[in-house]
Amino acid sequence: MPLRTAFTFAFLCALLGGCAALNFAPPELMPMAAPEGPSRRVVQQIKVEWPEHQAALLGVMESDKKHIALAGLSNEGFSLFNLSYDGKTLVMDKSPLLPDSVAPESIIADLQLAFWSLAAIQKGLQGTPWRLEFDDKQRRLYFQDLKMVDVNYVVPDAVWPKSVELVNYRQNYRLHIQTISYEALPE
Repeated sequence: MPLRTAFTFAFLCALLGGCAALNFAPPELMPMAAPEGPSRRVVQQIKVEWPEHQAALLGVMESDKKHIALAGLSNEGFSLFNLSYDGKTLVMDKSPLLPDSVAPESIIADLQLAFWSLAAIQKGLQGTPWRLEFDDKQRRLYFQDLKMVDVNYVVPDAVWPKSVELVNYRQNYRLHIQTISYEALPE
């Protein structure tokens, strides 16, 4: 009987250890930050690179303190996706033209990480295992001690950076984001 008890105990420990390991696997996306002002419309060329291929799209974002709306267009002007986020609910429609490897919800999370204020991002990360380190030219996002994302400001700007490179280590892609236009909108 003691041998059977020892075996059962070892099996339960292994099972619980496996379950505990599942709880610590980093999620695909960091928690999204709330919408923030000022009201603005931003047009950006976004180039996505994976190890075997790349894609480019035009992103048109309007945001204010209450919502974020993002449309992705092909270089030919076809709608690839539309999404809106009010700080709680993400609503999205995705064209069949958009490759499965492009996730619009990842794009908005990446744009927030690169362009939102540090205070807004840190507020969204409070109470989570996510951590943000930063300096004037770079942001580094960690899940516990695992580096998940690097954001490099190639051409920084006080209002809205003109050129940004983002490397997502978890999902194995790189974004090159060029801001084409930034327009403040009336409140």
